Amino acid sequence: MNKIKVVIGIPTFKRPQGLRRLLESIARQQADFSPIVLVADNEGEGGSGHVTVNEMKAGYPYQLVVIAVPARGISHVRNALMLHAFDKFEADMLAMVDDDEVVEQKWIASLVKMQQLENVDVTAGTVLPEFSVEPPVWTEKLNLYWRTIHPAGRIDLVQGTGNVLLNRSVWVKFKGQHFDPVFGLTGGGDKEFFTRLKSAGATFAFTPDAVSHEFIDSSRLTKEWAKQRAYRIGCGDVRIMRKNKMSMLSWLSEAVKTLSAFVYYSVLYIFCFNSERKKMHAIFKIMRQRGKLNGIFGTAPEVYKNVHGA
Repeated sequence: MNKIKVVIGIPTFKRPQGLRRLLESIARQQADFSPIVLVADNEGEGGSGHVTVNEMKAGYPYQLVVIAVPARGISHVRNALMLHAFDKFEADMLAMVDDDEVVEQKWIASLVKMQQLENVDVTAGTVLPEFSVEPPVWTEKLNLYWRTIHPAGRIDLVQGTGNVLLNRSVWVKFKGQHFDPVFGLTGGGDKEFFTRLKSAGATFAFTPDAVSHEFIDSSRLTKEWAKQRAYRIGCGDVRIMRKNKMSMLSWLSEAVKTLSAFVYYSVLYIFCFNSERKKMHAIFKIMRQRGKLNGIFGTAPEVYKNVHGA
């Protein structure tokens, strides 16, 4: 058996059914090592995450641990997972996966294999959507739902923690780098964290073989949800630029791109009246540009106060 020590970290908040479903999929992993499964419950002691883990512990094929993270916000949970995995368990690697996902049987083995092949700091895998109902036609190819699948190998940047593996080098080489609590309820903290790591010299890779499936219920298949999500992404992008103190030239370039995109997609929206899908894609781009303006002058919406799915 491989002596590598891998922790699978799961942030959870009021999704007992999703957590159980994910844990069941992790129990079926095919790997030559036995990971430690670490659940971080953002409800604190006695939350639904604790209840679910305690119900499943008996007979679970891997060490299954739950910790309480009472400070509200996803950034606090991710930081707790890193601290527990790398400090207490002295793990070589920490994988993170969300409680609205399930993973395929070779998921963790594929992430570890790519990390060892490319010797990078962060490795990401494929996230595929699983819709609870037939998705509307306008969702087709919209990257809110259909995430980019890169070829295997090194990539420029990993942007999310929904299916990701952090090497211990993230904890050692970039000591003191944590997920910023400012993004805890607004979203965007994962992209900001990886952007900051990249500036410090971190390297990234992608493996299409490490597949997870994200469950998307009907509440996330409305035009209103999609528009709000696009708005939040734009807002987050600019907040990341502000935090990382981009140069005046970068700001000027972003301003030109934002204005150009706003004009282009506004015109496109007017002339694609016969295609609901194209109209929605244009609206998504417009809302993203509006979000960027909010990132400069306004207050970011705290979208993670609400829970979608069970």
